[in-house]
Formats: sequence, C-alpha cells, structure tokens
Amino acid sequence: MRVFYWNYFYIMQMNDSKNGKIMFKFCSRDERYRIEQGMFSEYAFDGRIAENLREHPTPGHKYRTALQRDRDRIIHSRTFRRLKHKRQVFFVNVGDHYRTRLTHTMEVAQISRTMARAMCLNEDLAEAIALGHDVGHTPFGHLGEVVLNDILLGKHAAHAEFPPENLGGFKHNYQSLRVLDLLEQKYAYNGLNLSGPVREGILKHTRLKKSLIKYPDFNYANLYFDHDFATTLEGQIVAIADEIAQRTHDLEDGIRAGFADVENVQRLDIVKFLDESSDLNLKSAQDSYQYRNILIAGLVDLLVGDVIYHSLAELTKYHEAGGASYPIRKIIIDFSKEITPLQNQLNKFIYQNIIFVPKVQSGDEQISQLVLALFKIYRSDPATLPASTKKQVLDSESDALAARIICDHIAGMTDNYAIEQICILKQDNAIAREVNIESVQPIWIRQ
Repeated sequence: MRVFYWNYFYIMQMNDSKNGKIMFKFCSRDERYRIEQGMFSEYAFDGRIAENLREHPTPGHKYRTALQRDRDRIIHSRTFRRLKHKRQVFFVNVGDHYRTRLTHTMEVAQISRTMARAMCLNEDLAEAIALGHDVGHTPFGHLGEVVLNDILLGKHAAHAEFPPENLGGFKHNYQSLRVLDLLEQKYAYNGLNLSGPVREGILKHTRLKKSLIKYPDFNYANLYFDHDFATTLEGQIVAIADEIAQRTHDLEDGIRAGFADVENVQRLDIVKFLDESSDLNLKSAQDSYQYRNILIAGLVDLLVGDVIYHSLAELTKYHEAGGASYPIRKIIIDFSKEITPLQNQLNKFIYQNIIFVPKVQSGDEQISQLVLALFKIYRSDPATLPASTKKQVLDSESDALAARIICDHIAGMTDNYAIEQICILKQDNAIAREVNIESVQPIWIRQ
C-alpha cells in the first residue's frame, strides 16, 4: 500500500492482487490521525486532543480532523471575508498591490505552514490560528483599535454619549475571540465552537495586556491564561510569523509607495547581513523593482530559516530537560540572538520611515473623528443601527453592554462601509456632518 498527498487529503493506493487493478479511496479521519502520528514530532500538538476541547461537544467528521474543521469554519465566516476591505498600513483603495488585512493574514498563514512543516509540527493547527488571528481587527487598521479602546476605557467620559467609566477596553486579539466565540452566528449556539488550542493561539499572537483589558463574558477555558505565550509550538509559530510578515510586507509596500528610500534600506544591518551571507547578489539588481523583489524574498527566507533552526536547537534542549509536549510552558519559537537586533532595527526603520510619517498619518485625525462620531450617533440614537444590532442594544441589560455591542458593530465594519455609513448619516444627523470625509484619505492619496 502506498500513501500520498492529494488535495489536502491522503489517498491510499492499494494493489488488488486478484485482478491487478489499483483502487483509490479517501482516508478517514482516524486514518489521518494515524498518519500524523507517524509524521509529526513528539512536540507537535496531537490533533486528537482537540476533538474534546470545544465548548459544545461535536460528533467527529468522516474525513476531516477537528483542526481542519476549525480552519474551514474560520475561512467560511463572514468576518474573515470582510478582512479584504480592512486597512493594513495603507488604505485599501490606494492601489491593487498594497496589502490589506486579508492579504496579510494569507501571508501569515503561508509562513506559519512553512515553519510548521519544516519542524514536523501540526500544520493544520498553525494554519487555523493564522487565518483567525486578525478577524477582530477594526476598520482603518490599528488606529480604529486605539479609538475603540479609548472609548471602552472611559477616556471620553466628559461627553454624555460615551461610557463614564472603564469598561475593560478593546484589543483586537481579544476581539478576535469574541467574534469567533460569540458574534458569528451559523449554528444552534453562538460562535464557531473552535477548539482550545486554536483559540489560545489566536488570543496570544500578540500581547495580552492583562492589567488593562478585561472583556465581559470571556471564555477562559483551555487558554492557559496564566501564560502570556501560546502553550503549543504551533501557536508560538503564528506569533512570530505575524512579525515576519509585517516586517517584510510593510517594507515592500513602503518602498513601492516611495516612503522608504532604497539607499537607506541598503544601510540596514539586516540587509548587509543578507547580502554578505547569501548568493542573492542584491547589487546586481537592474532597477528598484527587481531589487525590491529580490530583497523581500531574501528577507523572508532569512528570518524564517533563522527561526526554524534556532527553535529546533531550543526544542532539543527542552526535550533533554524532560519538557512536556502539551502544554508547553516555555517560549521555544524565537529568533536567534544574532538576528534579533537586526530585525529590531528593521522594525524601527519601518515605523520611522513608513508607518509614523506625516503623509501616511495625514488623515488619521479625521478617521478618529469618524469612528467617534459613529459611536456617538449609535449610542444616542439606536434607531440608526441595523435592525438586529438595534435590538441587541435596546435589549441590553446595562449601558456597559450596550456600549460594547456598538463597538462590536463598528469593529466589524470595513473601511469603505464605515465611510459609507457616515455619508448616509450626514443627510439627517448633525454629528455626522461634522466629519470631513474629504480629509479621511491621506494627502498623498488625494493628490
């Protein structure tokens, strides 16, 4: 019998000795688990465990594992589809080739799969976490997140329509779980009923800020909340894949937009290291377009390779010390000591030259006013909300819950939908008319 890959499934090829024919059939879920046991490292997450780590017990599928089902549920959710119209760094209508929140997510998933496969870990778990890690993101990138956080921390308490006290704040990783656990409505229960390790990896792909963020009705089951890092290697992989994707695609988009000068990029220590330690021969690039392509491909390969080899060495030490396979109570997946300062310098360069530059941020004040105006209008006049959200607000047991529901609604918007709603509300609402839509897009786009 031969076993090989085909369209995400294992196919078993068997020779029929009686008639000489070859028969094919799909592997069952249990057969898939048996194959994984033979393929994976002992420190890969055992997917069989995930079958029993859901809030609502669910019968097993015939040929899909629990983690494959988690991945599929995220992909087929409405909130995942909306990522295509949410800002990463540049506005979604700037050009066809700049990253959106969706393309960022796809790149994180690809990098995560690559690292998990190279380390013989559970690729399905890494992919599911990566695909769900940013579904709680707001319109207008991190700026929208900051505004909603300020609202729910009570920083606008001086104004009547805003919460007068700290309601627990807003952070996109917590919001991702709130969306996937509660807000998505596809089954007889709230949410998508994802397994524990997927939920944990999504929450811990970035900092928790436990002292500031306190979400209501938050399900802490199987999250190992006493640890700030994921307790699966696959979850740790997604956290660092997120960093690698951000560093490299923000640099590429910044060069394309003209904010990052190639000569300054060439002076970065990580670029010098890449040029000296590889056969890419960056200096041979005939133009900035070719240089950019060679550089970004080389940086991704350098950072991914560094994490893989360093982490395997750390995993060996962990194994020799008798470390448990699950939960893993130590950070294993990381950059090497040699690469860490180089990628930190790259990150600083990106923030100084691409993200925090006046031209990119020129529309940010009006964006903040737009998000604040939406909250103010919806809180003072719930009738302006969609029918289902309006009912939730009117039926809410407290002002705090009503404020959280409105923030849920705003957080789920795409950039274009948020602007469209303000334009519609301008017809009858004085608050909306105060928002200058012309100034929402940065100067460099409008010119």
